[in-house]
Amino acid sequence: MTQQEKAEKFKAMHREGIFVLPNAWDVASACVLADVGYQAIATTSGGCAFSMGFCDGEHIGRDGMAEVVRRMAGGVSIPVSADMEAGYGPTTDDVAMAVKAALDAGAVGVNIEDGDKSGPRRLHDLDLAISRVKAARKAADDFGIPAVINARTDGYMLGSEDDMFDETVRRANAYLEAGADCAFVIGARDGELIGRLAASIDGPMNVLAGPGTPPVAELGEMGVRRVTVGGNIAKAAYTLVKTAAQEMLDSGTYEYAAGVYSQPEMHRIIKGE
Repeated sequence: MTQQEKAEKFKAMHREGIFVLPNAWDVASACVLADVGYQAIATTSGGCAFSMGFCDGEHIGRDGMAEVVRRMAGGVSIPVSADMEAGYGPTTDDVAMAVKAALDAGAVGVNIEDGDKSGPRRLHDLDLAISRVKAARKAADDFGIPAVINARTDGYMLGSEDDMFDETVRRANAYLEAGADCAFVIGARDGELIGRLAASIDGPMNVLAGPGTPPVAELGEMGVRRVTVGGNIAKAAYTLVKTAAQEMLDSGTYEYAAGVYSQPEMHRIIKGE
């Protein structure tokens, strides 16, 4: 598929039903997810940063992230959506440059957050946040493909005891009206809360799933359209590294390697055969 065709396919996935968009962090993990049968994948900012020796939170930088996206998008034949964090800067120009960098790298979707990362965690002023989504939409439209803008709102990540429901719904709907294709609510795991959010958000909703999140089928019944897992698969892989290393250190055995991919199988996956 061309980038245009991938973009059209990816956008169509948001129109009905529910789908899981798993998060990869390098070319090999992207190839494994494609080989399993997923029709599209997303990147994880944390996993990509970890793989390059950075902490999460925009430390990898726009160009560094775009290069990881370029390698991943070039390594698989399915649509790739790029997590470009909060745009690597607060301004609308920063967001536009982040979107262009992701699409130049071969992505057909882009995540943009509304959290201000210049100091203690807080949300951007709503007017600025809306302008940033509009800038993302314009950058995608100017690029010339129907790229999916996934606008993330971070109210439930503030660590506050305040009820963020009304503000989250207000922001999600404002971002959808500003041109986002999907509203991403991070930090909501409780099924009852997710159901209330999905019923109040006037468009496709993305949730970040993990332990305690209802199963995909139940999320679909609630009205959720898209499910991602962030850095969870990457961290699970690194946890296996720890388990393997600990086994060799403690017992001198190698049982962790039982059942792993063979070398020919890895070559087949990387080649996409």
